[in-house]
Amino acid sequence: MKRKPVEKVWLFIKYFFLIVFTIMCLYPLVWLFLASFKTNQELYFNTWGLPESWSLTNYMNAVVKGGVIRYFGNSVIIAVAAVLVTVILATMASYAISRMEWKLSKLTYGIFLLGMMIPVYALIIPLFSVFKSMGLLNTYLSVIIPQIAVGFPMAIFIICGFMDSIPKDLEEAAVIDGCSVYRCFFNIILPIAKSSIVTVAVVQFINVWNDLLLPRIFLTDSNMMTLPVGLTNFQSMYSTDYVGEIAAVIITIIPSIIVYILLHKNIMEGMVAGAVKG
Repeated sequence: MKRKPVEKVWLFIKYFFLIVFTIMCLYPLVWLFLASFKTNQELYFNTWGLPESWSLTNYMNAVVKGGVIRYFGNSVIIAVAAVLVTVILATMASYAISRMEWKLSKLTYGIFLLGMMIPVYALIIPLFSVFKSMGLLNTYLSVIIPQIAVGFPMAIFIICGFMDSIPKDLEEAAVIDGCSVYRCFFNIILPIAKSSIVTVAVVQFINVWNDLLLPRIFLTDSNMMTLPVGLTNFQSMYSTDYVGEIAAVIITIIPSIIVYILLHKNIMEGMVAGAVKG
């Protein structure tokens, strides 16, 4: 079936703007990647061109002088712990709210969603006071616990929206066959809700990985600081080593890019699946 001229024009316009938008998003990343292989002098005189030599010196300086590997390890510990706990608790809570019939389920769901309206900045002083009294300041837990609390409402919102779209006939048939609540959760609901769980995991990982506020406030030991905080220290210590800073930035953003590339299909499914009742 041939397209009408008007449809062809609109199709051309749509793809034109998509291509322009893609270039606008990718160009800064490509520029950073190329600049990370240049020298400081070359960065000034050959700003937009390819590097003369593809040397890993800048990355070695970022790792050795800037201690990026140590910061990287701290970020991995905090991000993985926060993501695992958030996903596990949010999945179980969402199942109880969405699939089980009890009087206060909607009220509980509403209370969780209220947490999305509370900015993290409003929690800093109370959390600092609580952690200080408990002796948790300058520990991984002082960052992991707030990250879980901040990411939990959004996780409930996404997973509950997906679980609401799953037909209850599946569970009813399983119960008739003698399936317990736990088996319904692990063997039926959990595999179906995989895309929404992956979405929550990726969103939480990116938020925790890029967070600067909480680690900056609750961590004082330089050996425990995360990558975003480490980059600020690197910038203050080597303020004239611009290409070294760029290399450190590339190391910081690579994990987020890899995670998104590997799981972007699941993310898109998880974000739209709950929009339509099944």
